[in-house]
Amino acid sequence: MSLRAFELVPVVERTENKIECLEASGNDLYIGSEDGMVLHYSVEERSRQPCGTLFYSTNTLGVKNLGTKKPVIQLKTASALTRVLALSDGNLYLLDSESLNTVGSGPKIKNVIVFCINENPNTLDPFTIQFCVGKRRSVQMCSLHEDRVSLFKEVSTIDSPVSLAMDGSFVCVAGQCQYSVYNVQTGSVQDLFPYDPTTTFPHVKRIAKEEFLLVGPGSLGMFVTAAGISERPPIQWTDDILAVTYYHPYILTVTSEFIRVYSLIDQQQKQTVNFSTGRLLENFDGQIYVSSQYSIFCLLPQPWTKQVQALIENERVEEALELANHSRAAGMSQEQYEVFMATLLQKAGFIKLAYGVYDQAQEYFFKGKIDIRELISLYPGMMPSKANFIRTQPPLHNMADIIQATHGDQEKLSQAKQFLFNYLMFLRSSGEPIPHRVEVDTAIIKLYAEEKSVDLIAFLEGGDVVCAMQECVQWLEKYGQFTALAKVYRIMGDMEKALGVLTQLVRGEISDENFTGLQQLVDTLTCVTDASIVWRYADFVLEHDAVQGVRVFIESAASLNPTEVLETLHRYPDARLKYLHHLIYSKKFKDEKYHTELILHYVEEAVKQSDEESSSLEETREKLLDLLCSSCHYQPKLVLSRLVNTNLHQETAYVYGKLEEHEKALSLLVHKMKDFSAAEQYCITHTKGKEEKVKSKIFLTLLKIYLRPPSGGSSDDIELAPAIELLSLHAGDLDLEAVLELLPEHWSLTIFQHYLRAAIRASMHQSRIKRIQQTLVRCENLQQKYVLHKLSRDMGPIPMSGSRICCVCGKRFSECAFTIYPNGVMAHIGCASDPHVCPLTGTVFKVSKTC
Repeated sequence: MSLRAFELVPVVERTENKIECLEASGNDLYIGSEDGMVLHYSVEERSRQPCGTLFYSTNTLGVKNLGTKKPVIQLKTASALTRVLALSDGNLYLLDSESLNTVGSGPKIKNVIVFCINENPNTLDPFTIQFCVGKRRSVQMCSLHEDRVSLFKEVSTIDSPVSLAMDGSFVCVAGQCQYSVYNVQTGSVQDLFPYDPTTTFPHVKRIAKEEFLLVGPGSLGMFVTAAGISERPPIQWTDDILAVTYYHPYILTVTSEFIRVYSLIDQQQKQTVNFSTGRLLENFDGQIYVSSQYSIFCLLPQPWTKQVQALIENERVEEALELANHSRAAGMSQEQYEVFMATLLQKAGFIKLAYGVYDQAQEYFFKGKIDIRELISLYPGMMPSKANFIRTQPPLHNMADIIQATHGDQEKLSQAKQFLFNYLMFLRSSGEPIPHRVEVDTAIIKLYAEEKSVDLIAFLEGGDVVCAMQECVQWLEKYGQFTALAKVYRIMGDMEKALGVLTQLVRGEISDENFTGLQQLVDTLTCVTDASIVWRYADFVLEHDAVQGVRVFIESAASLNPTEVLETLHRYPDARLKYLHHLIYSKKFKDEKYHTELILHYVEEAVKQSDEESSSLEETREKLLDLLCSSCHYQPKLVLSRLVNTNLHQETAYVYGKLEEHEKALSLLVHKMKDFSAAEQYCITHTKGKEEKVKSKIFLTLLKIYLRPPSGGSSDDIELAPAIELLSLHAGDLDLEAVLELLPEHWSLTIFQHYLRAAIRASMHQSRIKRIQQTLVRCENLQQKYVLHKLSRDMGPIPMSGSRICCVCGKRFSECAFTIYPNGVMAHIGCASDPHVCPLTGTVFKVSKTC
């Protein structure tokens, strides 16, 4: 309990009368004595130079003898009315606050046990004071005016009050053995809890709106609301309390030997002041007076900032922060308070760092918006050597560096470095702007390098890295992080150095456990925009892994000549094939030589695999067929010359199709492959979008092939079933007359009756469609004639001079067709985008006229 929240300063060192009660208002101090006297003092606060210590000077202004010869047990001032209420021998007197003369004759109220002022009155009149009077088995609500007291409410109580406090419409009453809260508006009562009058004096103190502090059983200070609920933990104090008062955020008590200070924040005792023969203690609007039997002292509250600083210096972090948060920024502007809190949080963070409580340290550093250089500078070697940084003065901590803070313990030092790393990464991911980014990223790279972490590569690849490059290069070389070093060179834009380091790694001249192989060299080469550098390293990469190395050309950011690339890849067939595939499918190149070469490669591969009965044959033929179908940029005759005399009949048929030699193609599909569905699909594919005559010709070609035997075959080889199916399915695509000429004379009508029905139906359908179209055209022609007739009749002749121009394009009219709007505006038909809206004025018409 090293906190010094209050300082005890003498005010009245000795009085002639024994003190029974106190009251103060501003510089006025009133004392009630045991023999019925009221004493009035003037108190002035002074400063003793040059040390600046405070002391009080007092001057006696008046004395009043109430004539009761009994103790004055209570005094209350009403400064707005210049009045003092004094209670002695059950009589409540009203005195003038300056002269202490009795207002009126005799006491204003008799038979009074105790009274209190309503500190939250239900009136807006500043010159009316509400107070509550406790009498035998009742409490009365009164209003004090300048020269009179009026009663406005009386509530019966279970027994006579001993102590009470009032807030708004609620009166908290300590009876003979029970605490209760009365609502003077409704008359309702809320019983709280009992107490033992033989061991406890029932102090009642208003703390906040509708909240009271009571002396409870077991030496507890109980906080109770008007609703009978306790919303704060109780305070454990001593059992010999003579008086209690509240000064935010503290509860103060006095006993015969000590003044004790408790925090309302954590309910803990914070300060103890020796004070013999203590009796009274009260807070008078921020002025706290405490008295013994014959002396009066002032408890001067220390500035909350001073208390907070004392706590933080004693490393009582949580208490300091709680006190600062509950200070309500007293005596400061909001801006000053924010600066003070930021500094406090930063100091708290360093204290937690020194003790290894890293989660709280991070929280305090982040909330306090610490200059990150303050933290990084604690770690030797982590700050860039050229950083111009001087630690804050006065210092935020007393650590020389993190090694001294951890006492050289390597495990603790490692944990401290891990904390720095985690906090720096947290800052980068927080989404908040990061000042001193160079220092942050430099420290992250150095910490990564020390740990030889593979995550350093991902960090550098994440982009947006700003660091002291040369220093990071030296650090990475020192810890053998050559892969990361190459990445840093890339960030610096020095691709030559990056490639040099990676080449050494590939050759094994240097080693790095995070190096994954040739792929990283290739990845770097693909980012190079200088073609000369790419060519310089291309052979080296291809020699180590041609398939991996071809990525240098496929993904290169440099502009490379495909012919030169293919020439280079001549010694690497697999890489050359992959590059050709890239040119055709990704780059969409249309050069015949590229398409032809790739097709011929697939042909050779398929023939080879066919001879070897390889399992990859199906996949190769799929690729070949896909390219033959999708590409029209190869030399079909050259390809055909390679396909003849092979078993690749379907592929040969597709090439015949490219040469428009449909009969040869279909003969292969029908007679060689016996794939009738492929033959039908061939016809569909090659007739898509073609004229009816062309379409009919190709389907008739297929029908002819079905109906005649292959070369060297017999009539038994005629494909009757596919022919009949073709007639049934594609009746509309076959010319009826040509079909009838092809069909064998010996066929009965029942064989192709379905075809005849379908063909006749299709013919009749076409005939009807044409007649409908002719009728629609005649109707449209008639409608246009009617529109022209109506316009000619309504508008009459439209004069057209040589000077008339289109309102849209500004050109003359060279044709007799134009658009004219009802307002006379003229435009070319092509310029009038909307016939209902004038393009010049924007006027909307229901009908426009087109001539």
